[in-house]
Amino acid sequence: MHNRLQRFFIRLYFCLTSHIFPKLAVYSAHRLFHYPINSKRKNRNAMPLPASELFTIALYEGIELQGYRWGEKKYPKVLLVHGWSTTSQSMTHFTDALLKAHYQVISYDALRHGDSANSFSDLASWADSVRAVIKDIGGVECIIAHSFGGSAVTVASKLGLDTKKLALIAPIHDITAVADDFAKRLDIPHDIVEKMRAYTWSHNQTHFEQYGKNWQDILDSPFHVPTLIYHDMQDREIPIFHSELLCKKWTWAELRPTTGLGHRTILDDDAVVQGVLKFIQAS
Repeated sequence: MHNRLQRFFIRLYFCLTSHIFPKLAVYSAHRLFHYPINSKRKNRNAMPLPASELFTIALYEGIELQGYRWGEKKYPKVLLVHGWSTTSQSMTHFTDALLKAHYQVISYDALRHGDSANSFSDLASWADSVRAVIKDIGGVECIIAHSFGGSAVTVASKLGLDTKKLALIAPIHDITAVADDFAKRLDIPHDIVEKMRAYTWSHNQTHFEQYGKNWQDILDSPFHVPTLIYHDMQDREIPIFHSELLCKKWTWAELRPTTGLGHRTILDDDAVVQGVLKFIQAS
């Protein structure tokens, strides 16, 4: 998140440019929304893990993702997908528990996060990343995804995913609502946000349109596997209504609300981690 001084200058900038140079304001909003803050963010509560095996995943021509593998290759695989402005290190509690239960754990850094490079990162490229990793490593027992990573998994699932189960932690499901809320906090005019959305779509149109015709359609997926969702009632970054919306579409999904964990600490909670582990182990 931006600090108070950063928010002041962002508000001042958009107050001026939206009136004088609206096209610049639209481009600037696009950069602000698609260039993560602190993309090498570390989890202060991270669990110590054994050294991972490093590998790369081809995404687009000339663009690779940094991958990480823990555990013996004879064990069943679980894929971890991190959220915005974090890395695979945000999910070490899951990695630790899965390794102790004799699973092989695969994770990776999304575009422009951690050790994966690129000039920008958006929802279409994140969905492409999920599919690229599954193609590279083969089928998995479960995909565990957090926040924006949950959106990416939902979008990617429209074209099929070789996984037996899904576990989503505080997933984003209404992308436009998140953008509108973020813009409201920074006093970015609504018309600039609307134009930014159109600019973002056209900027990566080929990849977006393989998933749907608009921002709502790309998240409307018929994918059907057992799905478990954890979301905190007091999540101020991504309110629980996102998970409730998803559960209305995926009626087979089970939502387990938590209390007092917020948006990030939920990843470090033993009850959540063990709940997901038992879900994966269940036949």
